[in-house]
Amino acid sequence: MIWFSSFSVDNWLTVISLLFVITAGIFGYIQWVKANRIKRAEFVHQIFERLRSDEDIASVMYLIDYGSVWYNESFHDGENGFERKVDTLLSFLSYICYLKKKHILTASELRILEYDIRRACESVDVQNYLWNLHHFSRKNGVECSFSYLVQYGIDNKLFRNGFNNPASNAYPKYLNF
Repeated sequence: MIWFSSFSVDNWLTVISLLFVITAGIFGYIQWVKANRIKRAEFVHQIFERLRSDEDIASVMYLIDYGSVWYNESFHDGENGFERKVDTLLSFLSYICYLKKKHILTASELRILEYDIRRACESVDVQNYLWNLHHFSRKNGVECSFSYLVQYGIDNKLFRNGFNNPASNAYPKYLNF
């Protein structure tokens, strides 16, 4: 207790100032964490809203959800613009998978979006389309535009057997590879 009583007024002011700085630092950190959570929630909400409100994306998701057949030999003709809509959806889903792979989205944040990703990957027509693009890209020595979505489907075993085999009979071949 002798050392305690030997503190000068300057020492006491230093200790009190230090306690205030530590308290303010803790309070600032808590506020930063709360603000960061809100920003992340807004970011996920923007992604979710785009899946629901973008007309091209929503129209293709509707067809996927209800099992409509759309991928066939005339799909790549590009006459009706449907290929662009499908590419818009798959690009967006691949972007979400990219964000997860790079740890920008957490597993709990991905859960909100995972239904759409899984539904797309489980669709026979999406699998057929991705299989054709995947092997066409490989033949040409480039990465498939939807590589993160393809990898997600492979990692989660959402594709039919033979996806990595360019000679698989499980998929119809519409592209030249």
